[in-house]
Amino acid sequence: KQWYQRRVRGYMDHMLSGYYDFYECSYNHTDGLKYEILTDDKGVYSLYLYNKRVRHIVENHDPDTPLFLYLPMQSVHSDYFAPKKYYDCTDSPRCTMQAMLKAAEELLTDVIQYFKDAGMWNNTLLVYHSDNGAPSSTYTSNGPLRGSKSHLWEGGVRTVSFLYSENHKLMPNRGYTDCLVHVSDWYSTLIAISGGWTAYSANTGLEMPDGLDSVDQSSALLFNQTDTCPRTQIMLHIDPVKRVAAYIKHRYKLLIGPQDSKADCEDDTFYPLNISSINFSIIELFDIFTDPNESHNIAHSKADIVTDLQRDLVDFLSHQRPLQCQLPTLDNSYPDDDVPYYLPWDYSRDSLPASAYNYNTL
Repeated sequence: KQWYQRRVRGYMDHMLSGYYDFYECSYNHTDGLKYEILTDDKGVYSLYLYNKRVRHIVENHDPDTPLFLYLPMQSVHSDYFAPKKYYDCTDSPRCTMQAMLKAAEELLTDVIQYFKDAGMWNNTLLVYHSDNGAPSSTYTSNGPLRGSKSHLWEGGVRTVSFLYSENHKLMPNRGYTDCLVHVSDWYSTLIAISGGWTAYSANTGLEMPDGLDSVDQSSALLFNQTDTCPRTQIMLHIDPVKRVAAYIKHRYKLLIGPQDSKADCEDDTFYPLNISSINFSIIELFDIFTDPNESHNIAHSKADIVTDLQRDLVDFLSHQRPLQCQLPTLDNSYPDDDVPYYLPWDYSRDSLPASAYNYNTL
């Protein structure tokens, strides 16, 4: 939808990088609405394009003005390859993965140097994290964790992350946390680190939304105050197509339904979200603090915990909307021979703010 466009939602600049290969099918944001193919940059490794754009942004930014830079690199996503100069070993799947990581490290090294050259590195907080576990392939492994990408096992949903800053006021302590952290928590956490909601509201005119489920994790991440973890539960997923669900509360993780289901979404089908949406005949419970590999199902010995977590899960179900597998589209909303770019299916130029049509090119 058009209101999900990045520039409509506050970004001042961005290069769209959807699901595409590293060389041939990159997309470029041109006016806030269209995504035209980067014909001039075909054949250029995508990380080089990101490097060029980041350098341009940092070099032209006022160091006295706050900057939020989001850089989701394709490495180490499929397709699996990298320029030959990054290979230090014989050609093999793991060698290719190593080369892709080396390319990603080179980009990160360059980005840090750009911030140093601009005099901003000493007042910067770096957050480095993944979005999900690796897929099952000869290139990757989540071992010893169970499962892979698209699974609700820990191998699919538990990822690594680290924060770094040379400014001890931003990061007073170095350490680690075993507290539960959800991706949505970065919103409240970064606001807290950068001055809190009062400063945020003064600079943006936006107030903290009612019912916000993003949790401020700054006490756990920056001060090692983990006696009481900020977050106590994570609703991982409810999937009415595979009829599975996963929910974490404190140290326990509840898995409902056939986790290895291969069921696919059928076009134009509505899947209601209610108790019958999930296969409750298959119930597993794990203590992911002592058993992160999910090898010992303790559902039978912890029936009271299962009942408690099931009650929470049913409550979540009562607040969800049905799933429709294919959203409605308008004619010409996808590329064809005459219109080689994407448009939102609910596109209406008059309904967007003027800022959506401004675009800074290199």
